[in-house]
Amino acid sequence: RPVQFVDEDTAADAKAQGELEKAARAQGFKHIAFQFEPIAAALDYEQKVTREELALIVDMGGGTSDFSIVRVSPERARSTDRKADILANRGIHIGGTDFDRLLSISHVMPELGYLTRTKDHKRNLPAAYFIDLATWQRINLVYTAKAMSDLRQIRYEAERADLVDRFIHVVEHRYGHAIAGLVERAKIALTDQSSAEVKVSLPGARFAAEITRGGLEETIANDIERVTATVRQTIADAGVDASAITAVFLTGGSTAIPLAKREILSLVPQAAVIEGDMFGSVGLGLALDAQRKYA
Repeated sequence: RPVQFVDEDTAADAKAQGELEKAARAQGFKHIAFQFEPIAAALDYEQKVTREELALIVDMGGGTSDFSIVRVSPERARSTDRKADILANRGIHIGGTDFDRLLSISHVMPELGYLTRTKDHKRNLPAAYFIDLATWQRINLVYTAKAMSDLRQIRYEAERADLVDRFIHVVEHRYGHAIAGLVERAKIALTDQSSAEVKVSLPGARFAAEITRGGLEETIANDIERVTATVRQTIADAGVDASAITAVFLTGGSTAIPLAKREILSLVPQAAVIEGDMFGSVGLGLALDAQRKYA
């Protein structure tokens, strides 16, 4: 489980775990234990260490970013109770889908009319449907009859009716999730490239939005600052100096984002950087944890 299902709300967080346990029991599981994702990643990393280390575990996934300070060693790996080895752990509800949403709002939605004016120049077009189309879990809300009726009214009022026509065509073809996928691919491409393109080719909606590495970093800078602040607080919670951390273990797809990696590593410049299995370290660590608890 993530360190925080819900940021700064203990009751809601406990309820979320309870719902997850309820779902597991409904499928017939009888023996259920939870483990924090970064701790699971630490257990995977620990298989590779040859001496005692103080590790910062960074797990940035699609929906959450989790961090732990953990003592690892070949000897400690044999213990079934690792509570004393976990010096601190924190999480924040920021991840890859948040970066995708921000990229889409900043670079793609303007091609569909976002932030354009009404014909009378008195206001911008209503933003809600543009935000929904850029937000993975809210895209289906744009596919309703009411939404289409509202969009036709927005088009009537729009100075750039041609752009709103694009939006309407996207909705008519139910292409919202496909655009979200294109944005995600562009974000991933910017790991190694200086620019990437989101290209949409629909009847009535043909356009391309270029996103640069600099544009990505400017767009997500505030979220990365919050992530970095959470890492800094995790180190403080552990009661150790940053210089005492000997290794940083990176897992989760969002750790590949250059700005995220650069800002996090700047907090522990003396630590060795170990890149784990980006998508598999948590699963491997959970298997090890389950073996120790249930074998």
